[in-house]
Amino acid sequence: MANILTGIRILCGLLILCFPAFSEWYYCFYLLGGFSDAIDGIVARKTGKVSDFGSKFDTVADFIFTAAVVIKIIGALHIPLWLIIWIATIALIKIGCHLAGYIKYHEFRTIHSVLNKISGGIAFVVPLFIGGNYAWQAKAVAVIIICIFTTIAAIIEGMTILANKKEQN
Repeated sequence: MANILTGIRILCGLLILCFPAFSEWYYCFYLLGGFSDAIDGIVARKTGKVSDFGSKFDTVADFIFTAAVVIKIIGALHIPLWLIIWIATIALIKIGCHLAGYIKYHEFRTIHSVLNKISGGIAFVVPLFIGGNYAWQAKAVAVIIICIFTTIAAIIEGMTILANKKEQN
């Protein structure tokens, strides 16, 4: 059941790409994908079905869902080059750390730390906020806050992976 919920997030990410950013359908699939992310791990733990595959599948689903959302937002809003570079840097840090961990340990390592969960929660709220009629300054502050949290979480995740630590919950 948990893996089905995770798969729903992948489907939601793909469906998000089919609709205009910040439209009703976009938000419908965005919220459904976010809900599946919030409960898949809980379901896995409650049913005793936590697995290495499920953890990795969750990470892949998170990447696909997040990439779809970022693609739609970047296409819908005027985003300054410095922010695009910052977002790309965060993605490269995360991808680089996972690749380095795979090269070093010959296995894919995922980290579900508290900081990752906090930054994920904040990141989930930002697209709900930036689609509204708020001053651009307020939107900029929200985006900068999530970029700071996500950068710190990505660096700590990479350090944890490279320090030979396995998944944390």
